[in-house]
Amino acid sequence: MDLTRIAEIVIEVMAQLGYPRFGARGSDLGAGVLQQLALNHPDRLIALHLSGTNPYLGWIPDDLSPAEQQFVTNAQQWNQTEMAYALEHSSKPQTLANALNDSPAGLAAWILEKFHRWSDCNGDLDSVYDRDDLLTNLTIYWATGTIGSSMRLYYETAHSTTAGAGRVEVPTGVAMSSADMFPTHANGSNGSTT
Repeated sequence: MDLTRIAEIVIEVMAQLGYPRFGARGSDLGAGVLQQLALNHPDRLIALHLSGTNPYLGWIPDDLSPAEQQFVTNAQQWNQTEMAYALEHSSKPQTLANALNDSPAGLAAWILEKFHRWSDCNGDLDSVYDRDDLLTNLTIYWATGTIGSSMRLYYETAHSTTAGAGRVEVPTGVAMSSADMFPTHANGSNGSTT
């Protein structure tokens, strides 16, 4: 399963639901699915809406404005401090999955750290999440043993030979909330105090 295959499944499901054209919204790996949709089926999409997560920076022009330079700096800093999980998922997902499936405390630490870092909780998860919702999330991963399959998508995407590249021509809007997990503030903060 990779982003291109997921995109094809989305096309099939939307057709079965009776939607010949539709708008789509995504972030994280979902944004990658939308890129594949837009590259392979642009006629099926009305528009895309993305949030500002996963700031991959390829080629960077030399003539950036000061605000654009700050964005690049923030993206590079964020990638250095927050993307280690994605590298682990992309390279050795089963090693981590086996450890997390063996330890409920380890699983909770791994998942709750992401909720903590990727929310605007200012260091207090209980201020933005209901504890029962967090425990339900953890219980689903634990009872079904699906942390590994959630991580393998990163691996399969990183090793995919089917993903297309190119310029997306579908109308696209991007939301960059000041409280997004990606830093949009000049100091690189996402609002979290940790």
